[in-house]
Amino acid sequence: MIITFTVPGVPVAQPRVKATRRGNHAGVYTPTKKANGRSNGIAEWKAMVRKCAADEYQGAPLDGPICVGACFVFPRQKSCVWKTREMPRYFHVVKPDADNLFKALADALNGMLWRDDSQVCMADITKVHATFDEQPCCVVSVGIPDIALGWSNLFIKRHESAKGASDE
Repeated sequence: MIITFTVPGVPVAQPRVKATRRGNHAGVYTPTKKANGRSNGIAEWKAMVRKCAADEYQGAPLDGPICVGACFVFPRQKSCVWKTREMPRYFHVVKPDADNLFKALADALNGMLWRDDSQVCMADITKVHATFDEQPCCVVSVGIPDIALGWSNLFIKRHESAKGASDE
């Protein structure tokens, strides 16, 4: 069984945990706002991930090992928009980091698709810039690994579905 869904919008990375000290008490927290006072968008993006996952899967959280494939599609840079040349996807090699993007995705799906993100035993994470007519999104595939079929079978199907979604 492979669960595949697309989360529309620009992907948002999990912010780094901050440490604080008040008097003799120390604590940590995850910031929800940027330095300028605006929301960092993590709560909204996680809510959208949960909504899209719930639309695709209504069952109980999966048990055992889980494989996850995620293709994070970011807006195309204005310097890479041409009028006469093809504009295929290309790798996104700047921030946010792939591990922080995946962390936000995995945290959002805790208790929905799996009991805890510690069940994820294999992840295929891709960061790309969109084609000219493609909207930013995140294409997610979740499955139970089958060693007999080969672990990469899930990711081949995910890339095929991501390509099909970008063609629409």
